[in-house]
Amino acid sequence: MMKRITKSISAIFIGAVFFVSCATASGTAEKAKQATAAKNEADEILLAEQGMLAYNWMQQSGEYRALAYQAFNAAKAAFDAASPANGMKKAVVVDLDETMIDNSAEGASRLLEHKGFSPASWTTWCEAEQARAIPGAVEFANYVNSHGGKMFYVSNRTAGAEYGPTVNNLKALGFTGVDETSMLLKDKESKKTGRFEQVEKAGYEIVVFIGDNLDDFAFTGETYHKLNDARRAAVDKYKADFGVKYIVLPNPLYGNWEGGLNADYYKTDAAGKLKIRRDNLKVWKK
Repeated sequence: MMKRITKSISAIFIGAVFFVSCATASGTAEKAKQATAAKNEADEILLAEQGMLAYNWMQQSGEYRALAYQAFNAAKAAFDAASPANGMKKAVVVDLDETMIDNSAEGASRLLEHKGFSPASWTTWCEAEQARAIPGAVEFANYVNSHGGKMFYVSNRTAGAEYGPTVNNLKALGFTGVDETSMLLKDKESKKTGRFEQVEKAGYEIVVFIGDNLDDFAFTGETYHKLNDARRAAVDKYKADFGVKYIVLPNPLYGNWEGGLNADYYKTDAAGKLKIRRDNLKVWKK
């Protein structure tokens, strides 16, 4: 009888120990999970807030404004000097976002809310029709349209839900010639080569390209989804054309150069992106 009691007590004791061990392990795992989640959130916040000074510069500095005017002054001079071959009509191809219109308020709001970019939130912003004109953009576009040229807006805003609000926004800002013939938004492909060819097939010679991203220019085949070594090499190859055929607007907020930091940049988490950013710094070796 005593042996049975002893065995029962032993079984109960072993069961209790097992239960406590499982509970402890479960609690430890939950704490580890919470700690990981907290670190990921902190990394996401740090990743976002690294861009704050760039937003300050674009929105507040006179230097940004001066560079925008400088870009459009150069574009106007290039347009006036261009002589298309064989009587073709002159076209100017421009990007929209951070080239002709300023969306920095949308990004700054996400930064303070610690939210990343999403297609849905971007469409909501487009539908709000609150983008502002880049300094000098309206005057330049209207000059081209009234001096024998035609503006073409080749943008990766979507041709569906974002088309109507974008047209309304541009018209409200004072841009002329904004219609279905001049607005070449993204249908399926982000790469712009096909849309550049569409302009040329319509009987135009593209005499000036304006953008904030190397993929806004005719040599996009040499830069699209490429690492920054290749992108810099393309710039060096076409260096004589910058300020003449290719006009660049400064954009420190985002761009394909960011993914060009590392082939796995957009495949990694916030901690991984922070490491890639640090690893790409050129620092003073004391």
